[in-house]
Amino acid sequence: MLQRIRDLPDQGLYGVIGVLAVAALYVIGFVIKNSKNVSVDFVLFSAGVPLITLMVVMLLFGAVLGAALTLALARRRTAPRVQASTVPPQPPPVTPPPVDTPSGSTPPPSGV
Repeated sequence: MLQRIRDLPDQGLYGVIGVLAVAALYVIGFVIKNSKNVSVDFVLFSAGVPLITLMVVMLLFGAVLGAALTLALARRRTAPRVQASTVPPQPPPVTPPPVDTPSGSTPPPSGV
């Protein structure tokens, strides 16, 4: 990634720096606008925290929960395939070899 940025002409490099600067200013403004304290009511108590802290904690909580659910569902989908593929194959039925009889003679009766 850094090699690709180094290979950019000067105008492209200035463009990347400009986009990153605008994004950084936006994030700083977002944090400043959402820094006031809010009251969070839990069942047994309430707490006052900055809104940005609450937003970041909920974002991280959602990301962790989403990743955990994705992994759990992926394991659940692959489990039946693993069980089906571990069943050993059935051996083919055993048939007796054919009896070789000389030409002109009849084979012995099967019930004798």
